[in-house]
Amino acid sequence: MPLRVLIRSGAIPVCAALLFTVVYGSASVAQTRTVAEQIPCPEIVTQTATEIEDNTFHCGVVRVPVDYENPDGRQIDLMYGVLRSTSLSPARDPIIYLHGGPGGGELASLTNALAERLATLRTRRDIVVFDQRGSGFSPGEIECNEVFVANSDAAFNAAGEIAEASGMNLGAAATEYLIPLCAAHLNAQGIDLTHYNTVSNARDVARLAKTLGFNSFNIYGHSYGTRLGLEVLRQNPSGLRAVLLDSVLPTDVAWRERLPETNEEAFLGIHGMCLADPSCANAYTDLVETLNVLFATLTAEPLATESGLPVTAEALEKLILSSANQAGAEWRVRYLPRMIIDLSEGDTDLFEALFFMVYAEVEAAPPTAFRLEVPSFEARLLVNRANRLVEQSDLLRETAEALAAQAKGMGLDTEETPAAVFLRTLNQLENSPYSTDLDSLYAADRVALPLRPATTDVLGRFVRQHFSGVDAEILSSLVAQFEPDDIAEIYRRLRNLDRYSEQLNELGFALRLFNCNDSVPFNSSERALARMPDYRIPGLTQREARMMRYELNACDGFPTGTLGEGFHAPVTGDGSVPVMVFTGTNDIQTATSWSEQAANSLIGSQFVRFPNTGHGATLFSQCAKDVAAAFFDQPEKAVNLACVNDLMPSFVLPEDPLP
Repeated sequence: MPLRVLIRSGAIPVCAALLFTVVYGSASVAQTRTVAEQIPCPEIVTQTATEIEDNTFHCGVVRVPVDYENPDGRQIDLMYGVLRSTSLSPARDPIIYLHGGPGGGELASLTNALAERLATLRTRRDIVVFDQRGSGFSPGEIECNEVFVANSDAAFNAAGEIAEASGMNLGAAATEYLIPLCAAHLNAQGIDLTHYNTVSNARDVARLAKTLGFNSFNIYGHSYGTRLGLEVLRQNPSGLRAVLLDSVLPTDVAWRERLPETNEEAFLGIHGMCLADPSCANAYTDLVETLNVLFATLTAEPLATESGLPVTAEALEKLILSSANQAGAEWRVRYLPRMIIDLSEGDTDLFEALFFMVYAEVEAAPPTAFRLEVPSFEARLLVNRANRLVEQSDLLRETAEALAAQAKGMGLDTEETPAAVFLRTLNQLENSPYSTDLDSLYAADRVALPLRPATTDVLGRFVRQHFSGVDAEILSSLVAQFEPDDIAEIYRRLRNLDRYSEQLNELGFALRLFNCNDSVPFNSSERALARMPDYRIPGLTQREARMMRYELNACDGFPTGTLGEGFHAPVTGDGSVPVMVFTGTNDIQTATSWSEQAANSLIGSQFVRFPNTGHGATLFSQCAKDVAAAFFDQPEKAVNLACVNDLMPSFVLPEDPLP
């Protein structure tokens, strides 16, 4: 589930809502037969050179009942956005994107991260994105910001003790303190929390499609959105044409008690790719056993790199999992077998290089010029065009570096303190679709940062681990200038900024709400504990198992068992709605076996396992995007999967020179 830090800019601008009724045409979803309430997009949904509100995208709201069994009772608004197709003659069956979470909310990233991820699908169809009930800009009756602000100091003070008891990171632990306070506040107001569940969400999808006048529509679900997509398929609303499920959370998997197995499966998936390569298999025998011994060794006696970076069992776990699951950094996977062997022999150099993303520039470098002997004039023209593109890429990078250097100089010439410039720059990078890829591990580190020791070493390490290239250079140059007063100021401001950041607290609350409604008592802490001896790699599973046991016992103030056993039956469909299932070998959030299980239950589904791919296949490769587009164009036909084999990593062998 993708996570962004500090992206909520406050309330939606207060503007007059416009009602429009237009006739269905060939241009886009904006032209439907239905009356819809279009409103200005929230300020965070930015306009860019290529995305212009009311031209290439727009936002609106649909009203739905809190309780579908009482349709005339209390109503809530769901906010949606439409990325209009880039085609002049788009298909008439749009795609409704179902975000992860639950409670994630992705409307804020409509014009940057989502526009980039969904660009291939958008060439043929409009894309509709909506924040599900209880999340993002569709909070419904879930409003606890005053509670969060009033208790933020106490949450920060309690974070250490909660982290120790649960195994959570410090940022999640601070939010954990606030969750029951929010539940108590809502219960005191008489808010019925039982209606914030996946079945209600699925009925919201059908209501959205009907309100927008879609005679035919498709579903693309990601992460929790796949569980929601399965429930939509089970309800089978009128007009449902095709369903793509990317990184599946099946309804019949007790995922909260089984979540630790995703970490183990991800590493075993990487190991499996190594075994499929004879050179790798011969070079790295008994890799699983070597890793287990290494975890035990580091637990007893951690190592340290030459620069003083601690090499602990927890740090090794984090590096392996982030390498597997971070889009844009999966290149590190090909180094992992060698890194494990090196560490087992006491050599920490490769660990440090991967931890600080030292090879990022080399691995992501643009292609060199093509020097090919080609037989025909037409072929030479294509080679010349390829080389011109390479030259343009180099020129653009040089220009970007010059502009970045100029911007850095401008920032340092202002009267702002270095701390203020650092925080402003960090905030801009977090919200730019063109900067370093930032994932949920970044978010955890970012929220925990003000709780860590206030030193330049800690701050510099944070920058080097999560940023590379020009971004890292700018931030590191600022850190290098900090005096003790600057460090004190930046940590004070970091804490104040995070204190009033609603999104992570709201996400934590919504996740707990849906977990308790949907998954308890179908999941239990006792079974989570009983599963622990079955894991083959305890170093990758123990901390996660401990956290899951804690969360499954934390439903005080929340409804449980709302959906009953029927919801947890496998979804089979009847074959009338084509379904495509994606999974990635490296997924640490939804195990690849879960996706395969869902595909086996679904009548007539297609199943694709993408090598060297983490959570959300279309985040990782153009191959996955093209396969998705081919499926939606002709969902009844088998898709050409020739590009999948090209994703296999080329593992670094012991004798190979490092960059």
